[in-house]
Amino acid sequence: MNKIMTKETININEWKNEFFENRVLLDDEARKIAKELTDKGIVEIVELKNGLSIKTSSYVGCIQIGDLQINIHPKLNGMPLYKLLRYAYGLRDLKLLNMANHNIDEFSFFDLLIYELYVEANDLLRKGIQKSYIQKSENLTAPRGCINIRKLCSQGKSNQNSLPCKYFDRNEDNILNSIMLAGLKLGLKLVFNKSLKIKIQRLCNFMDDDISDIKLNRDTLKLAKNNINRLTGRYSSLIEIINILYQSQGIELNNKSDLVNLSGYFFDMNLFFEILVGRLIENCDEKYTVKNQFKLHGMFNYDLDFNDCKRKSPTPRPDFILMKQDEIVKIFDAKYRDLWERNLPSYMLYQLGIYALSSLGNNTSTIIYPCMNDKATIQKININNPISGTKMASVILKPLNLFELSKLVDGNKLELKKYVNGILGL
Repeated sequence: MNKIMTKETININEWKNEFFENRVLLDDEARKIAKELTDKGIVEIVELKNGLSIKTSSYVGCIQIGDLQINIHPKLNGMPLYKLLRYAYGLRDLKLLNMANHNIDEFSFFDLLIYELYVEANDLLRKGIQKSYIQKSENLTAPRGCINIRKLCSQGKSNQNSLPCKYFDRNEDNILNSIMLAGLKLGLKLVFNKSLKIKIQRLCNFMDDDISDIKLNRDTLKLAKNNINRLTGRYSSLIEIINILYQSQGIELNNKSDLVNLSGYFFDMNLFFEILVGRLIENCDEKYTVKNQFKLHGMFNYDLDFNDCKRKSPTPRPDFILMKQDEIVKIFDAKYRDLWERNLPSYMLYQLGIYALSSLGNNTSTIIYPCMNDKATIQKININNPISGTKMASVILKPLNLFELSKLVDGNKLELKKYVNGILGL
């Protein structure tokens, strides 16, 4: 008698390395997916003699591999994460729903995003979705718009009781509303919370008759973004959420331009943290300006006499540069890795050491990292001359307490600004 295969679930947090005894990959297809995930650095899945070794990093989400479902959870969840997501992505402050009716603290990471998608879509529908003027050309018995004289003349003598007309019809069937409907349907596939799923289904049913279906891909999302203007700006948050959900469905394999669906979805919390820190730094003292991904040109260059391969010189690019009157004051990197609980990897130290030794930013560079521990304090690594022992530069490790920050982003802006200036050392 064949053994009936049952679905097994593994729950694990980000940045963990655990062994799951007596768990195996079902077949070669499952092993292929596990290898792709491991090679891409999303989650390391190694099949051993007595079970599976799973090592997670900054990616959170869910993946189905054969008969095995792996759920990777962020350390921060619930309402604190929800507030930081809204702040990082500049989502609107909509107080339409009684949050007591939705136990947000039990929502998964993606349910939080889908909840915000529902709130945004519900608000748009309640206030009236965007209507667009669409040009049409047809023969009408009751003329409207303007008569198409050129077409009328080309018809010659005609016994028809209609006239060719050109006119504009104003309706709701446009790219923005089609993307909203496609995003809601995607949310239906990903959401876990049953009550939220029912609410999203109702919105889809309401829109289905009047809005055309559209395939959700990079081109249609780009087209929707290009249609955001001062009249349609209220759609920007919704499009941002749908883009995040779409990008999280799969990963790029073998340098292909399209996403390959792996029966799951993943989100890189490192990207989220970088966006969050960028938004925070924008709130610093007005005397400073912030440059993202600033290229330090000329720091490295190939010697012209020793570059037969004609390679381009490498250009370091810190995450953030703080400037005052065209002078670089501080250099920052943001990394989603708790450096209070975990060691600073050598490659991060060497990267930051290069920035510090560049003579920019007062010979210091700073890495901002997330933490949950109230006892976490600033750490400093001095870079010394190995011969004389004199200090040449410093690398500063600054913790960003996510629990405390989630309270500040939802409160007094002056308090938030004061906190940010303290993190930046201003």
